[in-house]
Amino acid sequence: MEEGTQYSERLGHIRDEQFAAALARFGLGEFVRAAPTTSGLFGQNVFVTSTKGEFVLRGAPHWIGVVRNGELVYERDDRVQFTKEFFFARQLYEQTRAPVPWPMHHDESADIFGWPYLLMPKMPGHCFNEREILKALGDDDRRGVATALGAMLAQMQRLRWPFAGGMDSDIELKPYPGGFTEQLIRQTLLSAGAARKNGAFDDADQDLIERAALSARAVDDGSRPNTYVHVDYKLNNLTVLNNGGRWRVSGIFDLHEAQFGDGALDIVRTFSSYLDTEPHLAPVFLDAYRTRMPPDPTLRGRLSLYVMNDRIKFWEYFARPQHRAPWTVGRAFRDFAQRYLDAILAEL
Repeated sequence: MEEGTQYSERLGHIRDEQFAAALARFGLGEFVRAAPTTSGLFGQNVFVTSTKGEFVLRGAPHWIGVVRNGELVYERDDRVQFTKEFFFARQLYEQTRAPVPWPMHHDESADIFGWPYLLMPKMPGHCFNEREILKALGDDDRRGVATALGAMLAQMQRLRWPFAGGMDSDIELKPYPGGFTEQLIRQTLLSAGAARKNGAFDDADQDLIERAALSARAVDDGSRPNTYVHVDYKLNNLTVLNNGGRWRVSGIFDLHEAQFGDGALDIVRTFSSYLDTEPHLAPVFLDAYRTRMPPDPTLRGRLSLYVMNDRIKFWEYFARPQHRAPWTVGRAFRDFAQRYLDAILAEL
């Protein structure tokens, strides 16, 4: 039997002495206890309590996606994810009022756990997914949360950068060749190509994506500011808190896909989640965001591509033979994506 406790399959077994060593390295008190988190798809996080407070340890970094011979493949590189998350958390902390976990401590060495890790404050409030919140809160409170999500999305986009870009395997923030729109088109087509190999994408689907790309290119004149993009902005990547009857986002985390470009991309995932669970709250979220942003006459032209980019990621994954979901059987990608596109455009 292995020593220690298994907090998730990904993290493996961790001994109390290892938690104690990590806390001591950053002067965060003496170890008291650890507990598994209740959410998180990838099992990277574990709650840690010390004599100085409550923290989250985030370990076992993601493999990174690289393009080899025109295909997206994933390779291990322990340097990238946490370097990126630390960078974007610091920028958000210093330049916005977004409640990121700070101070965030990044240990790049692997001598304690066998991989680098982050140690950060545990954020206050509740973390729900789109199903759990239906049982936990009443209608008025859920409306308040939707408003809070829209408001926070606008707040995060106060973080701007001179160029659209991301952090790659060189651990350096670099501009995207051709800008954000072209980068998004490349990503979308890579996912589409993977779906086609699994028989879940055809020429009619390709036509839908190409029309969306043409629409986005037509309104992209290079004058739009480059703002923070979370990419996975949704309920279970944040915490919410009710202060005096008013809901607010009290914590934002999972920044591993963060980049600079067009923050309007982050509309799609949350809007789509609401469309699937509580359609009447999708426009509440969107209105809370738009009323806090300057007028944007080109938003409609860009959102078609953003919907395609976001939805093809889900479609490609759940249409794989080993992950085949019932809702993909007998359907075409264009029918799946069109519902979300029509709904979001109807609100603009």
